[in-house]
Amino acid sequence: MSLGGDSIMSAAQPERSGEVAGILETSFELGAGLGVAVLGTVLAAVHRTGLPVVPGLGPGERSTAVESFAVAEGFVAHVPSPTADAVLHAARQAYDRGFTALAMIAAVGLVVTAFMAAVLSRPRKAEEDSAGD
Repeated sequence: MSLGGDSIMSAAQPERSGEVAGILETSFELGAGLGVAVLGTVLAAVHRTGLPVVPGLGPGERSTAVESFAVAEGFVAHVPSPTADAVLHAARQAYDRGFTALAMIAAVGLVVTAFMAAVLSRPRKAEEDSAGD
Protein backbone atom coordinates (compact mmCIF):
# COMPACT_ATOMS: atom_id res chain seq x y z
CA MET A 1 0.00 0.00 0.00
CA SER A 2 1.20 3.51 -0.73
CA LEU A 3 2.16 6.03 1.92
CA GLY A 4 -1.08 7.93 1.32
CA GLY A 5 -3.14 4.75 1.56
CA ASP A 6 -1.37 3.77 4.78
CA SER A 7 -2.06 7.14 6.36
CA ILE A 8 -5.72 7.07 5.34
CA MET A 9 -6.22 3.54 6.65
CA SER A 10 -4.42 4.29 9.92
CA ALA A 11 -6.64 7.34 10.50
CA ALA A 12 -9.84 5.31 10.03
CA GLN A 13 -11.77 3.93 12.97
CA PRO A 14 -11.35 0.12 13.12
CA GLU A 15 -15.09 -0.51 12.73
CA ARG A 16 -15.14 1.59 9.54
CA SER A 17 -11.94 0.26 7.96
CA GLY A 18 -13.86 -1.76 5.36
CA GLU A 19 -15.70 1.34 4.14
CA VAL A 20 -12.52 3.37 4.04
CA ALA A 21 -10.68 0.63 2.13
CA GLY A 22 -13.50 0.47 -0.41
CA ILE A 23 -13.49 4.24 -0.93
CA LEU A 24 -9.69 4.26 -1.15
CA GLU A 25 -9.64 1.49 -3.77
CA THR A 26 -12.47 3.05 -5.78
CA SER A 27 -10.71 6.43 -5.77
CA PHE A 28 -7.48 4.82 -6.93
CA GLU A 29 -9.18 2.93 -9.77
CA LEU A 30 -11.14 6.00 -10.86
CA GLY A 31 -8.04 8.18 -10.85
CA ALA A 32 -5.99 5.62 -12.77
CA GLY A 33 -8.75 5.11 -15.34
CA LEU A 34 -9.28 8.83 -15.85
CA GLY A 35 -5.54 9.42 -16.09
CA VAL A 36 -5.11 6.78 -18.77
CA ALA A 37 -8.15 8.06 -20.66
CA VAL A 38 -7.14 11.72 -20.58
CA LEU A 39 -3.45 11.21 -21.30
CA GLY A 40 -4.20 8.60 -23.97
CA THR A 41 -6.58 11.03 -25.65
CA VAL A 42 -3.93 13.75 -25.61
CA LEU A 43 -1.38 11.37 -27.13
CA ALA A 44 -3.78 10.29 -29.87
CA ALA A 45 -4.89 13.85 -30.64
CA VAL A 46 -1.34 15.20 -30.90
CA HIS A 47 -0.30 12.21 -33.02
CA ARG A 48 -3.22 12.64 -35.41
CA THR A 49 -2.77 16.38 -35.82
CA GLY A 50 1.02 16.24 -35.81
CA LEU A 51 1.54 13.85 -38.72
CA PRO A 52 2.93 16.02 -41.52
CA VAL A 53 2.01 15.67 -45.17
CA VAL A 54 4.08 12.91 -46.74
CA PRO A 55 4.89 13.19 -50.46
CA GLY A 56 3.46 10.30 -52.46
CA LEU A 57 0.70 9.61 -49.94
CA GLY A 58 -2.89 10.24 -51.01
CA PRO A 59 -5.60 11.67 -48.71
CA GLY A 60 -7.15 8.24 -48.11
CA GLU A 61 -3.79 6.70 -47.33
CA ARG A 62 -2.93 9.59 -45.02
CA SER A 63 -6.19 9.16 -43.09
CA THR A 64 -5.20 5.52 -42.55
CA ALA A 65 -1.66 6.43 -41.47
CA VAL A 66 -2.80 8.98 -38.85
CA GLU A 67 -4.91 6.47 -36.90
CA SER A 68 -2.01 5.36 -34.72
CA PHE A 69 1.66 4.54 -34.88
CA ALA A 70 0.90 0.81 -35.04
CA VAL A 71 -1.46 1.33 -37.98
CA ALA A 72 1.13 3.46 -39.76
CA GLU A 73 3.73 0.76 -39.16
CA GLY A 74 1.47 -1.90 -40.66
CA PHE A 75 0.45 0.38 -43.49
CA VAL A 76 4.00 0.89 -44.81
CA ALA A 77 4.14 -2.70 -46.10
CA HIS A 78 1.66 -1.68 -48.83
CA VAL A 79 3.40 1.44 -50.18
CA PRO A 80 6.65 1.95 -52.15
CA SER A 81 9.87 1.98 -50.13
CA PRO A 82 10.70 5.73 -50.25
CA THR A 83 7.13 6.60 -49.25
CA ALA A 84 7.18 3.92 -46.55
CA ASP A 85 10.36 5.37 -45.04
CA ALA A 86 8.86 8.86 -45.10
CA VAL A 87 5.62 7.64 -43.48
CA LEU A 88 7.53 5.80 -40.72
CA HIS A 89 9.73 8.81 -40.06
CA ALA A 90 6.71 11.15 -39.93
CA ALA A 91 4.76 8.74 -37.69
CA ARG A 92 7.71 8.45 -35.29
CA GLN A 93 8.02 12.24 -35.11
CA ALA A 94 4.27 12.65 -34.51
CA TYR A 95 4.32 9.98 -31.79
CA ASP A 96 7.36 11.59 -30.15
CA ARG A 97 5.59 14.98 -30.14
CA GLY A 98 2.50 13.38 -28.65
CA PHE A 99 4.49 11.60 -25.96
CA THR A 100 6.37 14.81 -25.16
CA ALA A 101 3.06 16.65 -24.75
CA LEU A 102 1.79 13.82 -22.55
CA ALA A 103 4.92 13.94 -20.37
CA MET A 104 4.67 17.72 -20.02
CA ILE A 105 1.02 17.54 -18.98
CA ALA A 106 1.81 14.79 -16.47
CA ALA A 107 4.73 16.82 -15.08
CA VAL A 108 2.59 19.95 -14.72
CA GLY A 109 -0.10 17.87 -13.01
CA LEU A 110 2.49 16.47 -10.61
CA VAL A 111 3.84 19.93 -9.76
CA VAL A 112 0.33 21.31 -9.22
CA THR A 113 -0.57 18.34 -7.02
CA ALA A 114 2.62 18.72 -4.97
CA PHE A 115 1.95 22.44 -4.54
CA MET A 116 -1.62 21.78 -3.43
CA ALA A 117 -0.47 19.11 -0.98
CA ALA A 118 2.12 21.48 0.49
CA VAL A 119 -0.33 24.36 0.82
CA LEU A 120 -3.30 22.36 2.07
CA SER A 121 -1.33 20.30 4.59
CA ARG A 122 0.04 23.34 6.44
CA PRO A 123 -1.63 24.13 9.76
CA ARG A 124 -4.18 26.90 9.55
CA LYS A 125 -3.64 30.14 11.44
CA ALA A 126 -6.65 29.55 13.71
CA GLU A 127 -5.23 26.15 14.68
CA GLU A 128 -1.84 27.73 15.42
CA ASP A 129 -3.42 30.45 17.59
CA SER A 130 -5.50 27.99 19.60
CA ALA A 131 -2.49 25.71 20.04
CA GLY A 132 -0.51 28.62 21.53
CA ASP A 133 -3.16 29.35 24.20
